[in-house]
Amino acid sequence: MLKARTPRELDPVVGGSVLLFWSKVAGNIGFFAAVLILARALGPTGRGTIAFLIVTVLVAAKLAGLGIGEATAVFVAKRPEERGALFANVVLFMLGSGLVAATVACGTLIALGDIRPDGIGGPELAVIALATVVSALGDAGYVVLLGGNRLRAVAVVTASASWLYALILAVLWATIGLSVLDAALAWTAAEGIRALAFILQSRRGLERIRPRLSLLLEAIRFGSRAWVGSLARFLNFRTDQLLMGFLASEAALGIYAVAVNGSEVLLYLPAATATALLPAAARSEAGVRVEQALRAFRSAALVTVAAALAGAALGPILLPVVFGPAFDESVAPFLWLLPGALGFAATAVFSYALVAASAPGLSSVGPFVSLVVGITLDLVLIPRFGASGAAAAASAAFLAGGCAALFAFRRLHPFAWRAFVLPRRGDLVVFRALAAPLRLVRSG
Repeated sequence: MLKARTPRELDPVVGGSVLLFWSKVAGNIGFFAAVLILARALGPTGRGTIAFLIVTVLVAAKLAGLGIGEATAVFVAKRPEERGALFANVVLFMLGSGLVAATVACGTLIALGDIRPDGIGGPELAVIALATVVSALGDAGYVVLLGGNRLRAVAVVTASASWLYALILAVLWATIGLSVLDAALAWTAAEGIRALAFILQSRRGLERIRPRLSLLLEAIRFGSRAWVGSLARFLNFRTDQLLMGFLASEAALGIYAVAVNGSEVLLYLPAATATALLPAAARSEAGVRVEQALRAFRSAALVTVAAALAGAALGPILLPVVFGPAFDESVAPFLWLLPGALGFAATAVFSYALVAASAPGLSSVGPFVSLVVGITLDLVLIPRFGASGAAAAASAAFLAGGCAALFAFRRLHPFAWRAFVLPRRGDLVVFRALAAPLRLVRSG
């Protein structure tokens, strides 16, 4: 009898994708539990305030990176002898830039005065400042682990941190009750533990951990070209929620945040595939890199389409049941978000493949197109259609960005369209790999 291969025995991109996918599933089940507690305890308005606070922190931390994270991941993959200096550089840089980003973010919100959401007061601004620095440091440890292909450590931390957040919320809710500030502090504490775990894990085994200015300047030159794309890719997830915080009510943002939480499961495999592709493709020759990227996209697309069809059938039933009648209006934006998952898969896979090919400028094309389309449509659709308008804008933006990323990759590495369109037998290995843990659970 043939023995099913484990992720370690599979193609490194497939194996890494499967490992990161299931860690993401495990972690997001924990995050889903946290979201459920927030929705039940705080209602749409409180959920909207927390969504705005978290998005603000994540955007500020991403702005702080200036592309150093992407450059560090590529350099760590290609230059193992310099990993100690790269680690020292990225940690110190993220600490300093995180402090600057926290100051700018809080200063901007203070300057906005009555324009900012009602739930963001002095204590919440202090949490935003602290959490921004913490999140930036966590990103520093993460990129070193990613570049070193230490995906198992990434998977363990990813799967654990969200459960810790849910546990803290559950304890607070069951004992003293839960307020918006309590929830924000709980998330910051969980983020702090995640950041510490990433830093400690990425530090293991490194020698000569001393910062090197010349290497940092090289990383800045490389990263500044990739930063536009990485920032745009990140903002594609967050800008709509930030804009809703200003263009709509906090209750509408809470409705939309639940729809986003429900639809994000479709993005787990494409995100995991792109993450696993980066270190593998960075070490590969051009011809191998093209085949890796095309196979990664075809596999991710097959799973994404199947998941979207299942979501369209089950989502309208499960969302109101799970979150309660107050979130009935989340169903329509949830359905509008589903088509964009395929565009996200193309954007993620081909943009990361371009970063791995040392083409950071081209890697920015897809995410930047997606961001411009998304913001434009958000400004038009959110005031009129609220959460459903934001969802439709997000799907259109992802699809536009996916097409742009595909054409940018094909410009660097020409390939026949049939290689992109026609599935191959090897593409189905991802299905078997994804099912392997389930078979182990049943047999156990």
